[in-house]
Amino acid sequence: MVAALQAKDRESIMDSASVLRGQEDQLHTERFKRALLQALTLNNYSQRELSERIGITIGTMTKYLKQVVPPFKVGLGIQRHLAKELGVTLDALVAYYETGEYLTGVSLSDVESWIRSSAGQQDLPALMKSMHEAALKMAGDENAPAASAPYTWPIVALKQAGVSDAIRERLGLTLSALNLLATEGIYDDEMVEGFALVTGYASDAVRQAFEKRGPVAA
Repeated sequence: MVAALQAKDRESIMDSASVLRGQEDQLHTERFKRALLQALTLNNYSQRELSERIGITIGTMTKYLKQVVPPFKVGLGIQRHLAKELGVTLDALVAYYETGEYLTGVSLSDVESWIRSSAGQQDLPALMKSMHEAALKMAGDENAPAASAPYTWPIVALKQAGVSDAIRERLGLTLSALNLLATEGIYDDEMVEGFALVTGYASDAVRQAFEKRGPVAA
């Protein structure tokens, strides 16, 4: 009797583990599809063009987009080519499949280091604040209150997404556009859609975050 109950418990545990693995595979596969769609949009490729770029047939691409194949059953070479088309490292792409984020654990100092190391970029948050204060002075408003802290969450989120400068610029997330968003709260639909694409957030959620000058609500 005891042995039968133990066997039943083991079977139940195995069934539960199998369900969890299936759910995890499904989530990974959904993220794989999203990564492919990002690569198509970012590079303005057709499905056939992207297939050639990452070394697969159009039939295989169709299977990937139908979420038939989990990413961890896809060859390393294909994944490496896909990461290149996305402008991220292979490790960042794998992290995205596992966590939904290309990079994690980013601090403000990490963001500042990223900005300083990027070609032609300086300490963007400090630059935004300085430009805003300078604009107030140039306008002759000497009695204006001190400039509010720049809205830097979008920069942090872009860093977490592992977005390259080239892709960021191509999607309308230019330094001047980010500066206007940070200091004046000005943005357009192109920025919202581009930001939503690379971060994985819904467009409406991004728009609300920009409007409230905060992060996307959890």
